[in-house]
Amino acid sequence: MAADSLKSFILSEFKDLQHRCHDAMKSPKGLDVDDSFLQKCMMKCQGVTSNFPTTISGGQVSYYIQQYAEAILDFTYHDENVLSDADFPEKNAKERIAKIFSYLDKVSEMCLVVSPNSKPEELLGNELAECLLWRRGALLYGYCATIHGEKERRDRQVVELRQNLQMGVHYLQMLFKIRDTVFDTTHVPNDNETLELLKRGIYSDTHLLALMYGGEMCYWFISTTKDVTESERAARAFGLEMLNTYVQAIESIPELQAGWNTERAKELITAMNS
Repeated sequence: MAADSLKSFILSEFKDLQHRCHDAMKSPKGLDVDDSFLQKCMMKCQGVTSNFPTTISGGQVSYYIQQYAEAILDFTYHDENVLSDADFPEKNAKERIAKIFSYLDKVSEMCLVVSPNSKPEELLGNELAECLLWRRGALLYGYCATIHGEKERRDRQVVELRQNLQMGVHYLQMLFKIRDTVFDTTHVPNDNETLELLKRGIYSDTHLLALMYGGEMCYWFISTTKDVTESERAARAFGLEMLNTYVQAIESIPELQAGWNTERAKELITAMNS
């Protein structure tokens, strides 16, 4: 893409998001709705649009894509909180989640437009790329937890529930592929706890929570049917792998044991092995 076209494209995306954020802040809402994330999004967009350079170099492209991704994450987090606080209303939760995902998808679409031959994480950085996947998986986890926790609703929406469980696990699994690296550990002492986490693909608390969420979603998936198909076998294997990794990580690192609990994970492992 030519430099002038690239500049116009990026700037127009920020202006569009700024307008959408402005409209969302002006729309009627309850007095207890927190607008702080919309305000953060607005400030970031205004900061970019009011100081956008006359020319844009290759090195600046990643910076502006990262700024856009952060603004999108703030914008959608507001909607996620409103949806979660309303317990994912059956009448429109599906459509509202699809709308949130469409905004998150705009980040990947921008990456593809400005650099077709690059992976999104090469432009965004690992943490932002992982966050985009985490937010999808965590939102579907919350949605599925709500449906699964209400028997009548679960019975009505069992097909949609199973589809969303599969999708949610997929996003959480993809999170671990962003930094899928083989480490040379020959020069590191065996008691290095940070290295033990890295070897398991765990770089943050988000990775630990993703293992727990993914494992529980796999359990919900196989518990919604008595059939034993390839999908159920795969979900069982994925779930056990994620939960066992979670338990092993916490039990092998004393510092984690104060803030993380393995009781629920072990219950799920026992249930899936029975």
